[in-house]
Amino acid sequence: MGGVVFGGWALYGSYQSWQHRGESRTAIREACADLVDADAVMRLDGGRDQVGPSEVKSRKHLDFRQLPDECVLVAAREQNGKTVRLVHFGLKVHALPQQGLHVIDPDDKPFDAGIHPRAGEDVTDRVSDPLPTPLGDGIAGTYSARTVSITAVCTRPVAGVTSFRASATARYGDPTDKERKALASIARTAAVKAAERGGCAVDPPELPTELPAQGRALGPAEQATGSCSWYAAFLRGRQDRERLPDKALGTPVSEQAGSETCVLALDTDTRHGIQARLLAEGVNAGGPSDRWTNPWWLRTFSYFGDEAAGTMVEPFTKKPTSIAAGQAGRDYLVLYASATCQGRPAVLGMTTAYRYDEVLGPRLDEVFKAYATEAATRRGCTGLVLPGPE
Repeated sequence: MGGVVFGGWALYGSYQSWQHRGESRTAIREACADLVDADAVMRLDGGRDQVGPSEVKSRKHLDFRQLPDECVLVAAREQNGKTVRLVHFGLKVHALPQQGLHVIDPDDKPFDAGIHPRAGEDVTDRVSDPLPTPLGDGIAGTYSARTVSITAVCTRPVAGVTSFRASATARYGDPTDKERKALASIARTAAVKAAERGGCAVDPPELPTELPAQGRALGPAEQATGSCSWYAAFLRGRQDRERLPDKALGTPVSEQAGSETCVLALDTDTRHGIQARLLAEGVNAGGPSDRWTNPWWLRTFSYFGDEAAGTMVEPFTKKPTSIAAGQAGRDYLVLYASATCQGRPAVLGMTTAYRYDEVLGPRLDEVFKAYATEAATRRGCTGLVLPGPE
């Protein structure tokens, strides 16, 4: 009798799970405009039977008619003996070029400022989030800790649209290597479907076989590689280095990649050693606690082609403004330049930490020129326009 009862409950549980999964498939397809593989979404985070749309109205349904738009899904989980609904997955779709796809903003800080490190650690030792890294040769897109972005390029533009991008994000925490590959597959499917729906013929991008977790630790600046290798060359043979960043973290570079970024920082102990000299010169270097709450750093942002078109700069106390070909300038803690690469736009930007621009003085322009010139030369760009002197 016990076996019969147990078997009945097991059968009922299986039926209920099957029913939940069927309802979830329908909910996922409706919420994400039928752009994703519902089963692949449910397999994330160890597998979920009950997945549905977010209760937030603006994220509840992806409307293909008003891109960019997104859908966010929640999943039922057991927590402390109770069933709760927690954020599970997000999909965002863009039709490129798009105004404001990228905004160069100094408030986008690479370090967890204000969090005092453990004994023996420096706040500038590690970035708070891994830097976006090219997928393979960079044609397919990029990936970071929780998001994979795939671009499907149109064989010819349709109504001004040259490509479609889909970004799949694990909202439950850091995904495993296997789950990152699943996110890449989900995003690729969504990008290709979006392109087809937009009347755009595409050659689906190939995905790399591995998407390893990116490192977050900065290393010695003179040994910088990848997207920061220009800075190692800049330092070579220089005598006046004490105010310049002495740490760097870059990503692999590819001539096909649409974006690159590099983070440079001044070690907190190095900063402490020059603090007295800075104050004697009248430079506002901040107090002791400022070394932890406001680390000194520089970050570069290079955008090419569709990534550059519509890139904006976030001015101080003003609305974001677009950067067009032939434009360059500086605004508060941002410097930017423009160029043309194989007939497509390129934007080269740099942001700096609060007060660090004052500490560097004219050296900041030297660093920016070295970065922008190397990036433009390496990518075969012409017509590089740099900001004028301060």
